[in-house]
Amino acid sequence: MKNPLYGLILAGGKSTRMGRDKGALVYHNGKDQISYLHEVLSPFVDQVFVSIRSTQLPNAHLQGCDIIEDAREIASPLNGILSAMDKFPKVSWLVVAVDMPYISETAVQTLLNVRKPEVPATCFTSPVKGGPDPLFAIWEAHAKAEIEALVANDCITCPRKMLTLLEAHIVQDGINAKVLRNINTPQEYIEAST
Repeated sequence: MKNPLYGLILAGGKSTRMGRDKGALVYHNGKDQISYLHEVLSPFVDQVFVSIRSTQLPNAHLQGCDIIEDAREIASPLNGILSAMDKFPKVSWLVVAVDMPYISETAVQTLLNVRKPEVPATCFTSPVKGGPDPLFAIWEAHAKAEIEALVANDCITCPRKMLTLLEAHIVQDGINAKVLRNINTPQEYIEAST
């Protein structure tokens, strides 16, 4: 029997380059990015959670969301992924970073179509950074022990490097490069909003 699949919107970054919370930015018909991604993921998963730092809890755009607070001392998105795995150890996670406005239902379906649940994770190659893109990926529940071992023994906290070492299913093509684009600065936001 397959594990349940939950959605995880990674929104716990400090948004230092953007200068404001990326989850509150609006790209789609007046919806903030958290609401938009929640709507996109919901048809494909059993439940959607938002991964945040505890200091973000009062933010208006997070009210009413199911939250998982970062619980690890890891300064990377791996904190959110492992915190979710800690809370629900028998769940696999469809992870998407909050700063990816081009994620769509079509993109999610494409990722699900290439998923290999028997391997630790499934993702696409990043056209911008090269190598696997860990922030639009499915991280399987059975990968947790391997992830923990790499963090504890080798101090690896970069999710991109983690995917390489885990021998994830990394799909070279099959998705539009724009889908995997992260928006990190006010100028990029202006360009993506027009």
